[in-house]
Parts: sequence; C-alpha cells; structure tokens
Amino acid sequence: MKKQYLFAMSTLSIALVAGCGDTAEPVEGTDSEANLTLQQVYENAMQRQQNLKSVHAETTMDQVTSFVMEGQTMEITSNSNLAMDIQQKPMAMYSKGTVKMDMGDEKMDMPIEMYMTEEDGFYMLNGDTNEWLKMPDEQYEQLIAQTGAQADASEQLEQLEQFIDDFSFEQDDENYLLTLNIEGDEFKQFIVSQMGASLGESMEVNGEILENMTFEDSQYNIVVAKDTFDIKEMDMDLKIITNVEGQETTIENDANIVYSKFDEVKEINIPNEVINEAKTQ
Repeated sequence: MKKQYLFAMSTLSIALVAGCGDTAEPVEGTDSEANLTLQQVYENAMQRQQNLKSVHAETTMDQVTSFVMEGQTMEITSNSNLAMDIQQKPMAMYSKGTVKMDMGDEKMDMPIEMYMTEEDGFYMLNGDTNEWLKMPDEQYEQLIAQTGAQADASEQLEQLEQFIDDFSFEQDDENYLLTLNIEGDEFKQFIVSQMGASLGESMEVNGEILENMTFEDSQYNIVVAKDTFDIKEMDMDLKIITNVEGQETTIENDANIVYSKFDEVKEINIPNEVINEAKTQ
C-alpha cells in the first residue's frame, strides 16, 4: 500500500508550467499568426489559470532508473496512466488508472483509484484487496497541496518566471508552443521540486546528490491555446544523471498531460458507499 501511495504521489506531483520575449515564430504551415509576445502570453496564461474552475487531465508517465550494483547494471521501470478530474474552490479530485512497475525479479500491476475533497479527506482503493482506505490526515494535506498546485498553474508559472528568457517561443494556427531546454545548475532545485514527494525529499536532504546532478536532453514543452490561453498539453522529458562516490544513477522520466473539459467537470463528491465502507489507515 505504501508503494501505491508513493506512485500516486509522484504521478500527481506532475506540475503545470508556462513561460517573455519577441512574438512567436510561426512553424511551417502556419497561416494565422498572432502578434503577442512571450511575456503577454505568459501573463494571460497565468490569469486564465487563476480563474480556472475545473479541468480534466489524461496523464502518462514512463520512468526508467538505471544503476550499477555489485558489478551488474540494474534497471527499474514504471509506467502510469491516469485520468483525473480536478476542481477548484473547494479543491477536489477524482483519479483512476493503472501503475505498472518492473524491478527485474519483481513485477507489479496496480489499479489506482482515488477520491479527494477538502471536506471528506483522501480515499484510495487498495488494488490488492479491492477495499477502500481513508488515508491519514497528514498524507491528505500533503497530497491536497500538490494537487492544488497542479490545478492552479499560477504557482508554477510564478516559479518558472525566473527562466522566462530561456524559453523558445513558436506558434501554429491554434496554439502557442513554449519549449524550455533544461541545462545548468539553475534548474536543479526546480526540477527536484517537480519530481514528486518521495524523490524530491530524498534529494533535498542529500546535498551531495544535488551537487553531482547533471541533465541530458531534457526539456519542457507546453501548448497554450491562442483563443482561451488554456494550457492544453504539457510534456516533461527529463534525463537526470547523478554520480556520488563513483556510483552513477540515471533517471529517464517522460511525463505527458493532456488537458480538456475546461470549466466543464461536474462537481466532485465522494460516494457514500466509499466513505461508509472505507477503513482508516
């Protein structure tokens, strides 16, 4: 169950982001060009996120962790697919999907289903027993804070403002296309904060790992709708390499979120049977 919780936390901690400059460079085949600058698009996207009432998200995340142990290269892979409905004010979320993990000698295939509301707390289905569990308040508070940040992208927009000059800025007929290539020490702490609670905490307490971290072929891609300034899609492609005392570890993480149903998600309530039947952790 602890593994289920950590997987869910790392998946949900995936953040929304957007980034100043000249007008967008049209990609090949673009007929309808807009004249807004990156700064203007950034500000409009932030304003839209602050006013967003609800959204649906389809998320996928593939992660491969490689390291050498006793002379042998070890590899751990995980794959998650989640559909999420998120609402603001009051904050609520419903998520359903699967998480698969391959650790070589151990494989897991876990269904994920979760409800979360400010009033009732955080409920998760135990895929092994098909029983609903009510998670402790401290876990709920941590998850609600992360999911709230994900639904309200303005927090992440503010965090990324320091990198706004590093974004490339393009457009097609319907969208603004923002790309941030990740390299250099200035990105380290930000990336760690976006990699999920379990991974982030371990890196934050170990300064040696952070000091010896490098990125290869890593970037954010954000698609912003021209007409509404909704963030339609975000792709985070990271390759992180750490080398501590000769021990090299490589983490390749590809996370994609596609957003839809802006302000169209129905009110999220936890079914009475879930609340009544759930066991307290």
